[in-house]
Amino acid sequence: MLEAAVERVAPDMTAQHVSITLWSVLSLAATRAVPLPACYPSLWQAACGFEERSFNRVQFSMLFHAHLIHTELVGGVARGEVTFPPWIMHQAREAWMCQARDDVSVSSAVKEIVSILGYLGIRNEVERLTDDGYFSVDVYLPNDDVALEFDGPLHFIKICDGGEGAAPGGVGDASLASTRKTMSTELRDMFLARRHLRSSSCRTSSSPNWKVGRRRPSTLRRS
Repeated sequence: MLEAAVERVAPDMTAQHVSITLWSVLSLAATRAVPLPACYPSLWQAACGFEERSFNRVQFSMLFHAHLIHTELVGGVARGEVTFPPWIMHQAREAWMCQARDDVSVSSAVKEIVSILGYLGIRNEVERLTDDGYFSVDVYLPNDDVALEFDGPLHFIKICDGGEGAAPGGVGDASLASTRKTMSTELRDMFLARRHLRSSSCRTSSSPNWKVGRRRPSTLRRS
């Protein structure tokens, strides 16, 4: 169904449509094991056909994110040879790195955790960039080489079970709802795990901040 829809609308896609579609099919492939459509290489070819000025900064960032997903997470299952636009490692990469560096905010939960870590005498760095500059980590503990992510409600979605006979993940009784991370959060965790486990042997901890906030200083221990 997804492949048929992509093939149907591909000829009339705008630069925005191409950006969103590439990110979507790659995100589904990485997090849900959805096969890439046969027309996947053509989507990148379509991106190559647009001039740089056709994309704004948000779309550039989305395309570079898609490029990262392809090269690091799902490239081995791509169907056919893929050609990336010449600007993917220039304008698009710059837009993504600017977002990682500048589009950050420190939540009250993170400030509370940092305060507790300081009380315990544990050195920490807030919003530390990964070595490649592609991602910003909420809190980094340099002495122990540990990366911490504290995720609030916006990093999670509710999935309702409508009861017997209802479609899984559909709208139903909220009392039967479960939570799962958003796709963007899942992708972030996958990228951070690759970087820290591979290059600096870090642990990545990702917890809802409403749970972390209930911990007392005495329950936070260095591992």
